[in-house]
Formats: sequence, C-alpha cells, structure tokens
Amino acid sequence: MELVKFVIKFEMSKYLVTNKGYEEFDPSHKKKRDQYSDEDNQPVVYVSWEEANKYCQWLSQKTGQNYRLPTEEEWEFAASGGGKRKYPWGNEEPDLNRANYDNKVGKTTPVGSYPDGATPEGLMDMAGNVWEWCADWYDEDKNCRVLSGGAFYSVRGDLRCAYRSYDFPRNQTDDSGFRVVRGFRS
Repeated sequence: MELVKFVIKFEMSKYLVTNKGYEEFDPSHKKKRDQYSDEDNQPVVYVSWEEANKYCQWLSQKTGQNYRLPTEEEWEFAASGGGKRKYPWGNEEPDLNRANYDNKVGKTTPVGSYPDGATPEGLMDMAGNVWEWCADWYDEDKNCRVLSGGAFYSVRGDLRCAYRSYDFPRNQTDDSGFRVVRGFRS
C-alpha cells in the first residue's frame, strides 16, 4: 500500500480501499458487487462506517501498525494542502479530466483513473468517485458520521475540500467507500 506522509504526523493511503483489498479481509463482500463497483480495482462500496473501522482493526493486526479512518480535519488537510486549495488539485473548477462526478460515467471508476485530479502530494480520487467515511461525528444528535469528497453522481460543489456530508454509521450504500491513515490521531 502506497502512503503519502503529512507533517501533522499521519500518513494517508494514496488510493481508496478497493474491492480486492477489502475482500482480503471479508471475502463474502464479493457478493455485494454490482453495476456501480464490480471490478477488483474499483473502490469498495456497500461498506458501512462500522465495517470500515473493522477493516482498519484487521489491517492493524495484520501489519502490526496503527491503521484507522482519517479524522475530518486530517481528510480536509490532506485534500486541501492545509487549506491552500479549494479542490484537491488546486483552485480550478472541476472538469471530467480531474474527477468522476455529475453522473457522466454513471458508476465508480478504477482508483487512480484521474491523474489530473491528484493532489500535489500524490493522493488520488479525493474528489468524486465515492464519498469517503471519516472518523468524526457529523452531528451527535443525529448519530451520523462525516463523509467527504463527493461521489460519481455529485455536483461540482460537493467536490470542494471543505464540503461535508453525512450518513448513519450502519448504512451501506453504492456511493460510500473509504481510505485509511496510518498513525495516531493528530
């Protein structure tokens, strides 16, 4: 797994967790593949926040290192370069060379398919493709967790680094996936 190191003492996976990677942990997930994400190198979807955390625990035990979901602050820091960019690639508006959005493709695309949309640090797919689970609560009263980054059907405004959405931690949808960070909470 390729990681990109950040000054605030965490490393984030360059790519979203894929079907192939997730199914090393949970082989039964293969039956959840559908027209939105059916290839090995597409981002895993139909994974709840709770299942994403279990994957992180499994990966930590497997490697002897500390893997977890990013906090919302870490995710936004990595996507925006510490607040320097509106979008992961810079301040230019999204286009179809930078991200999978606006339902132009109609499903997820293999991770890393949009090199023009990479952050200067090398993170791929931080905008579009799938919403990404973050560790934080969106609103404790609603018991929802933060999602960042937008998805394949999202409008351009959802792709901004500072935009946030939410879902219930047990929900599994065709548009939510995750990436991991290595290190302790900042």
